[in-house]
Order: sequence, then C-alpha cells, then structure tokens
Amino acid sequence: MKNLLNSALAPVSKNTKETCEPEKYIANEEFSQHFSLLSLQTNINRAPANWLRGGVDDHVNESCHWDISAAPEMSAIKMASKYDTNVFKTTDVIADSRNVKKLLKIEHSDSEISMAVHRIGRSLLVDEFPLTSNSFVNSKSKKNKKRNRTAMNSHSNLVSKFLYHTMLKNNYLTFSNPSNDLVLRKRSASQSDIIVGMGDPLSRLEIDLPTTSTAPGETLYNRTVFWNFKDIAMLLGNNMPIFGGGEYPAISLKLRDMREPINILTGIDCWLDNLICNVPELAMCWHLDGFVQSYDLYKTEDIPDLTDSKFSPNVIQNLASNILKFLQANAVKEGNTYWLYKAKGDDIVKLYDLSSICKGSNMNANETNPFSVPVAMLCFKVAQKLYEEGNSANRSTIYTLLKNCLPLIPPTAYRQMRATCHFIISDMFLSSTFDVSKDNKVVLKAAPLYECRFNNVPDVCVCTKDCLLDSEWEPEEVHYCWFDIASDLKKQKKVALDHIISALDLIEDSMQAWAVKLQKLLVFKVSLIFLHEAEITKDKTSLINAVLSLVCLDAYNALLYINDTLYEHGYGYSILRSLLLCNVSDHILNDIMQTSSHSNMICSRENVIDLMSTKSSSSSNYLDHKKIYEWCFKILPDLCFSKRIIQSNFETKEEKLLLCLDMYLEAHRYNDNIAVKKLGFVYNELGSYNLNLIHLPDSLEEEVVKKLLKQSFEHYQSAISYFRKCHDTHNIALIYSNLGKVMRISGQLQAKFHYGPEGRSELLFEERKFYEEAISYYNQGLDTLRKPSAQKDIWWTISSELSGVYFSIAAIMQDYTPATNLTQRSDIAREVTNYLHKALRISEGLVREGFSNASVRTGGIHHKLASLYHNQLRDPEKPLPAKRSKRLFEQATTHYTNAISYFKEAGLEVSYVQVTMEYVGLLQYLSPTPLSSLPLCIMTIVSLTPYLHRMRHIKNSVKMCNILETQILSLLKTMVLLSKQGKTLEKPKSGIVGGEKDVIQIADPKVAYTLALRGFQNYDAEKDKLSLVIKILESLKT
Repeated sequence: MKNLLNSALAPVSKNTKETCEPEKYIANEEFSQHFSLLSLQTNINRAPANWLRGGVDDHVNESCHWDISAAPEMSAIKMASKYDTNVFKTTDVIADSRNVKKLLKIEHSDSEISMAVHRIGRSLLVDEFPLTSNSFVNSKSKKNKKRNRTAMNSHSNLVSKFLYHTMLKNNYLTFSNPSNDLVLRKRSASQSDIIVGMGDPLSRLEIDLPTTSTAPGETLYNRTVFWNFKDIAMLLGNNMPIFGGGEYPAISLKLRDMREPINILTGIDCWLDNLICNVPELAMCWHLDGFVQSYDLYKTEDIPDLTDSKFSPNVIQNLASNILKFLQANAVKEGNTYWLYKAKGDDIVKLYDLSSICKGSNMNANETNPFSVPVAMLCFKVAQKLYEEGNSANRSTIYTLLKNCLPLIPPTAYRQMRATCHFIISDMFLSSTFDVSKDNKVVLKAAPLYECRFNNVPDVCVCTKDCLLDSEWEPEEVHYCWFDIASDLKKQKKVALDHIISALDLIEDSMQAWAVKLQKLLVFKVSLIFLHEAEITKDKTSLINAVLSLVCLDAYNALLYINDTLYEHGYGYSILRSLLLCNVSDHILNDIMQTSSHSNMICSRENVIDLMSTKSSSSSNYLDHKKIYEWCFKILPDLCFSKRIIQSNFETKEEKLLLCLDMYLEAHRYNDNIAVKKLGFVYNELGSYNLNLIHLPDSLEEEVVKKLLKQSFEHYQSAISYFRKCHDTHNIALIYSNLGKVMRISGQLQAKFHYGPEGRSELLFEERKFYEEAISYYNQGLDTLRKPSAQKDIWWTISSELSGVYFSIAAIMQDYTPATNLTQRSDIAREVTNYLHKALRISEGLVREGFSNASVRTGGIHHKLASLYHNQLRDPEKPLPAKRSKRLFEQATTHYTNAISYFKEAGLEVSYVQVTMEYVGLLQYLSPTPLSSLPLCIMTIVSLTPYLHRMRHIKNSVKMCNILETQILSLLKTMVLLSKQGKTLEKPKSGIVGGEKDVIQIADPKVAYTLALRGFQNYDAEKDKLSLVIKILESLKT
C-alpha cells in the first residue's frame, strides 16, 4: 500500500497472478479517465459545476451509482439478445457483474440473495430478482427495503459528487472496440437465405415482438467483459469507473469513510471488480464527513492479503465452480424461470422452478411469472438466429427453444411470433431439402432430430453453503432419456403437420403481407408431406394423397397473387410442382392402363372428405388432413389442376389423357429433364386412342375419319420428338411402327371411300402412296434399332407389320390387275413378285425365330406366289419357251408344296384343301410329265380324305365338293384315254409333301372311272355330297 498524497507515484506493475489473470474486456464504448488527485480537505459534499449536466456526464452518472445500486431488471436477457448464437455455445454465465459478485461473496455474507436464472443452450442467464417488485414475499420484507433506501441515496449522491469532482481535474478518453472481437462479429450475409429452395427467407418477415431489449442507441453498460475465471466463461456487464493516464494507464477508484476500514466483503468486491476489468491497481480515497483525507494505492494481487479483509482466492474460485455445477445440474429446462434464493442469515440456498410453480397455482395476472415474455422473446430470437444459420446440427436446440417458448407467450398476444414458432418447428421435423431419385421419385431426408427429456427433476433444489464451498462436490447425476422422433418418419410428419395446423389456425384469416408469406411456406410444407405419403402408399389412398398435395401446391400458387402482389418463388417450388404433377399423372395413367375406378372415386369434393375421414378413423397414425384440405380448397382458382381432377367425371379415356398431357407439359416447362418419356407415352396413347375410334363404327363420315387420322399422326410425331430427347430408341421404333399403321389404315380407307360398298377395283395412286409411306416408316423403325438383337420383340413386331404391308399391296395388285396390255401386265407381275418375295423373306425369318403366328402369313405368301406362277403358265396370250415354262412350273410347285406344309402346320384345314386342289390342277394340266403327274394327282386328292371328314360344317363345302367331283372325273377320264392310246402311267415313288406317304396305284382306270361316274350320277340332292366324295375317294384307295 502506498499513500499517494505523501509520496511520488511509483510505476505500476501490470502483472497479476496467473490463476486470476482475466481476458481483455470488450465494450461498445470504453469509459476511461486520466487520473488526477483531489486536494486535501476537498469538500465533496458540495456539488461541482458539471454534476448531472448530461453529455459525457451520462457515463459518469451510470458509473457513480455502480457500487451502491442494483443491476437493471432483466439485464442478462437484454444483454444476451445483442449477441449472436456463438455466445450461447461458448459462455457459461451471462449476467451483470454485480450479481456474480453477490454469488461469490455468499460464504462471507449473511445478506439476502434473490436471483432469476434461465438456461439458453450452454449459458445460464442470471438476473436480479427484486422481491419488492413481485408478490412472492410479504409486506414486512418490502417495508425493510424502503427503510434502507434513504441511506443508500445519500451515499450514492456523495459518491456521484466525488467522481464529478475527479472528472473536473482529468481529461476524458475514448477507446474503440478491437477489430478482431469474436463476440461482436456479425453473421455472414450468405447465411440469410434460410428456406432451402425457397426465395422467401423467414428473416425478411417483420416479426412483431414485445419490447424487452434496450432502445436503439441505448447501452446498458459502459463495457461488456468476456471473462474467464477458473475455466468458467462469463459474459458480464460492468460500469465500474476506471481512470488512467500517464504512469497509471488503468486504475479503479473507490470512496470510503475513514471510520470504516476495508472489511472482507469490501476487499472481495474490489478484488473481483479489478479482475473482471483487468485493472492492475486500486486507488482508495478516504474521507471524513465528506472532506478528502488521503489516498491509498493497492495492487490487485495484494488485496486478498490486506489486514481485516483477508480471504483465499482459491476458495472464491472453488465456490464459483461449485455454484456453476449446481445451477447446471438443476436449471436444465430451457425457457423455464428458476428462482435462486437465500434468506437473510440463512445457510441454505434454494433453487425453485418458478415456471412449474406458476403453472400449478391459480395466480391472477399480476402474480404470473414476470420473466415469461422476455424469456420467450429471447428463446425465439436465439432459435431464429440458429435457424437462419442453416446448420442442421442446431435443429435439436432450435426445437427445444421454441417448444419451451410457446407456452410462455400469452395466448392472445404476439400472434405472428407464435405462428412463426410453429412453422420453424415443423421445418425442423421436415426440412425443405429432398432428393430426387432416378425414376423421378421424391425422397425426403429424415435427418436425426432429438428432444431431451429430464425425468425426476424437483421443482425446488436445495444446496447448503458448505456444500457449495466443498471443492470436491459434484452434482447428482441427472437421469434423462433421449427419443429420436426422426427415426419414425410417419411420426415426424405427423408432428410437423400438427404444428402447421396450429400456425394456420393463427393466421388463416389474415391478409397481411407477413401472414400471406407464412401461409405460403406452410402449405408448401404440407404439399411435401402429402407427396411423400403418396410415394410410400400403394392402395387407393396414394392417389388421394397426391391430389391433396396438388391442392396445397395450387393454394400456394394462388397465394402468390394475393392483393395483386406477385411473390417470387425459388427452384424448390418448381421441382416440387413438376414432381407432383408427374406423380398425379402417373396415377391417372395407371388407372387408364388397369381400367380401374380409382380416379372416379375422387370425382367430388365430398368423396375426398369421406375417404379421408374413413381412413383417419381406421388408423390412429394416419395424417388427418381434412382441415388443411378445407382451408386450401376455398382459395383455389377454378382452372387449377386439382379442381379439374376433383370435379371431373372422366367419362372418356381421352379426357384423362388430355389432363395428364397438360400436367406433364407444365412439369416439363419447369424442368426439361422431367416427364420427357411420359410425354412421349401420353402422345402415343392419344394417337392410338384416335386410331382405335376409326374401327368402332363403320358409318363414320370421311371428314371425321380424316380428322382422326390427322390427329393420330400429329400425336405420334410429338411422341417421337420427346422420345428423341431422352434417346429412347426402342420407343422411337415403336412410334415409327404406329406411324406406318396410320399410313396403312389411310390407304385402306382411301380405297373404301373411293369405291364404296359395292367392292373395290385396281390399286389407287393415293392408296399406293399411303402404302409406300407406311413401308418407309416401318423401315425407319427398323433402322432405329439397327439390328434384331437390340430388342428382339420390337424388331420382329415391326418386321411383321412391314411384311403385312408388302403382302397387302402385292395381293391388291395381283387380285385387281387392270386390263392393260401384255407389257404392263408383265411389269405388274414383276412388281408383285418383288413385293411378295420381300414379304416372304421377312415372314420366314419370323418363323425361324419362333413366332408361330407368322406361319399363316408365310403360307399365304407362298400361295400367292404359286398362283402368280400358275397364272403365267396358263396365260394364252403369251406363249412361253420350254425352259421358261419348266422353271415357272417348278417355282409354282415349290410354293404350292410350301404353302400346303405351312397351312397344315398352322391347322388351317380349309386353306390346306383349297391349295392342294389348286396344286392338283397345276399337275393335271400344266405338268411337263403328265404320265407321272396323273397318279400323283390321284394320290394327292385321296390324301384329302381325313380333312374332308372334319369339314362338314364349312359353308363352302358343297362348292368344294363340286370342284373335287370335276377333278376326280377329269383325272380318271384322262387316265382312261391314255390307257386306250397304249401309254403306261408311271408309278409314283411317294406321296406329296403333307399328303399320304403310301403309294396309291389304280390298276384299271376304266373301272375306277365307271364307279365314280355312277356314284356322282346317282347323287340325291337331299343327301350329303361331302360323304359321297369321301366314299368315292376311299374306294380309290382299294
């Protein structure tokens, strides 16, 4: 200790004990004064000229009451609201430094302690809880407080005048904040967009919050200190006057009566003040009845060793550590108000859960917890700041803060804040972030979210002073359990939906800008929930959920134009809407393909409500969405998709397809990569639908048919354009096949409308042009696949269609050859032969690949070729050379035998018999070797016997029998004539292909002819001629 009036000022040591060395202090505006001494016998009872004059004196006025005044009401809450969320992660205690000093003097003081404690994250907020301002103490205690007020005011005025006298002799200095202050660092602007995928961040909403913080420009403290005390991180407000200058850059100044030496409480108080503010020395001014007597200078580290005020710094440090552990162990519920109380002269410190006491008692409005609204606002601000940071690791903290905030808000006040709380909680359980799978399915990210529950925590926690002073004391273990709501996605969505409904209840009738914005966010979130429900359900409710999701999104769209104001939305909306439109369209398309009635079940609004109610009553876990549906439906525009779906009857397939087309097109406008293949599919279905209408009534007018064909063609062209975008070669090939079908049908109808019902004639030019275009489209389809192995079924399906077109055009040209000159007929024959060979090459390939249906067409093509060569052989106007005739005969024979074989294999008995009879005619009249052909003809006709048995019910059996009669008699008569001429018939080596394998030889043709002729002459018209033919053929065998 040095007497400053009797000795020169010595240099001040800036070293303090390492264990107590504080961190640098942080202030909005540091208050520091050059220090200058007052003269002896200065009368500080007399007010100086600058006393309470304003300006810089405002800081002096705040500082002069520092030692003798209580902390401001809710100072910790107000101070905490000024800092970002990092404070609550790194700070253990936030308080006025006077409140901390009271707690650290608890061992040596018998005075009453009454403080409110709140927990926000890691931090404990400690505030003065004056008993005079609440109803928890009796009137006698209030009267005792009033008696001391007069004495305190007198001392406060004396200290104030003393400091102002000192100010007159010193210069005022101001220091700015360090630029690297981590506590005051502002949040980066890049974190402002808090809604993932939405262009409407919640931070832009002007929340109508209660006023609990300081007014703009107002400061609670001259300095805010971030202080570490034995590993306890504290954020403290401090107004202690600090002087300095010259040899004394930092020194604290105290005024004390000479008749009152420094006691242990004063020593602890001064020591803690200097440690907190990092002041190395204390100047004590002694006065007697207001007249200055002397100054003493003390180093901070020497204060604990002063006479009459000795104390142990280690005891103070252990006390601080144990008080913190006690509060951390018992003040565990964020948002609750805890009352830390020690009665005067009592050794027991009690911690009451004031929030639980208020809830459990029937208190009137004046007796409710005074900290409820301020704490609620602080919880909301901290949660909102954490939410704006966008860090998913904070979601559990955000949920806990807001869950505790909601009960603290008065039910009829701060509607906007309550609605916002509900929205943020819903977003915690269901973030706007979602994945899109390869098949365009929306997958919600269910990130872990935990809520902490504490069990068996008493409303009152008791701890003695001895327990607090025991450095070995540890808090009792708190038993709590964690439950992961996010692990059950159904429960997660249910909780989110409950909070969304609560928010909508608060703002459903409000048209204010902030309410409309919040309504947008809420219905967007609900739409996402229902879309996911549609994805995970497989029954009829899947479509209902998809439609409900669309209802919500259409309501969101309607809210964009409320009050003629267009609100922007971001990419999240476009992705969700495109996926949702695809989802609903997929359901309708499935309904079309399966010919089910799911879509018709939601044809009315009442049916939707009934189905929702039925499902809700049968499953307790099912989402009850009737309330949201009703709210959204009343704001839907008339032309929106959801209303069209709900109010449509879907009488035709085309109505469903056109609705799907509109939805897919809108989805595609939002995202070029979505619904590309689906658009191609819908256009293909529309084309096929129009094409199928042509086959229904035969009485369709020509203009109607042409219109349907044109629409089908345009739909198929559109389908190809979309399949090309996604490089779907298989579907491109199929659409080319459908285009070929359109051209083929166009050619058929061209002839039908031209010739009318009487029958057709030669091939029309327009008809042939359509067939050639059909051939071109079929070939383009095959070229798209490049090779059969690319897609075997598609390749051979298109090939079959192409073969059919070749066969059709050849058959028409062959059957309706115009009566032209010989050269033109030869050209037509060559062209027909070319078409038939192309068709045959494809058809035989199909047979080799195992397509059984191709056997019929292959047999028909062989039959057509055989008939063509047969006709050329018997053309009387064109004599043929022997070699040419022989070649044509061989070709005709080959094709006849192949046709007979294919028809027999296919089981076409009528065609088999007819072709066999034509073949017999070829052998009988045009064979170059009639002596060997005639027995073969007889044997071939006889081989038809088994098939004739099964043809009794055929309409043309009589006509066929007449032809057989003529052929049998003609063959036998020819054999008789050759026998008379002495010519011997050659014995056939074997039967024909598909006929009898046993060789049949007629020894006496004349007898056989006579028996056959008599049999046919004795035929009675009323009898079955087929039986007669069969009887005669059987007789020829023997």
